[in-house]
Amino acid sequence: MTNGCNESSLIATIRKNLPDFAKSCAADTELVLLHQNAFAARYQEDEYALLGMAIKYAGLRGKEVRVIGKNRNTLGEEDTVQ
Repeated sequence: MTNGCNESSLIATIRKNLPDFAKSCAADTELVLLHQNAFAARYQEDEYALLGMAIKYAGLRGKEVRVIGKNRNTLGEEDTVQ
């Protein structure tokens, strides 16, 4: 996303589809957390694209993105992907 047109499109897409994420990126913090199930929980390609766009958006805002995975469903399960 090197030109302003593509960056504007990215910003508009994130603000429309992920308003809470956009607000998190606007906050006075260096880190934004994402839960692993927030995107592509059903393994749909458009959700993977949105995840990539979210990461890019956070980077444009100077934010570090950390993906977390522990929740009630994963507690007690092995920490490795099989």
